Amino acid sequence: MSIEGVLQNVTNRWTAAGSHRPFYMGIGGGSASGKSTLAAHMAERLAPLRVQVVGQDSFFKKPEDMPQYYSQISGQYHPAYNEPDSFRQSEMFGACRALQRAECDVVILEGILVLWFEHLRALMDLKLYIDADADERIIRRIRRNMKQVEDCVFITDYYLESVRLQHAQYNAPTSAYADWILPGGIADADERTVAVRAICRSIEKLYS
Repeated sequence: MSIEGVLQNVTNRWTAAGSHRPFYMGIGGGSASGKSTLAAHMAERLAPLRVQVVGQDSFFKKPEDMPQYYSQISGQYHPAYNEPDSFRQSEMFGACRALQRAECDVVILEGILVLWFEHLRALMDLKLYIDADADERIIRRIRRNMKQVEDCVFITDYYLESVRLQHAQYNAPTSAYADWILPGGIADADERTVAVRAICRSIEKLYS
């Protein structure tokens, strides 16, 4: 089915349910696949519609409360930020449900595991997954984290020992829940742009 066909089905369901609440969009994908960048871009593009972006990272537990993984390299335990139990789930669910009563038109939920949780998926009218190659994601992750962590060795070790494995176990399978999979590579920019434009036009029509 084309992106237009998918969006027609999505908007038909939203309209049939009654436009009494915001249109919910979920954006999942691997670490450094471009989720937050896409969410910010779509919020800007959808203006003047009122858009609320919710980053799943804001619901991380404190490091000491996180699930742990054992590093064979350092010989120590470290927090694992990429598992379902890494988040304050009850608080996350409650905050996202509360936005149904908020004075906004569109709610965008973005994060590595927004499509993992059934409670979140049940809120979403449109579910997107960004599929970016692992080599591009690790490069982006190193560039991003180098601004905060000076130890490049730690960044790469953490990716190899934790992020990569948890991506395969928890993140990648959530693509099966997506209504549409967006290509996340640099070479896929044109294809991604076409899909994003179609998505934004479809949402704008709901409020025209």
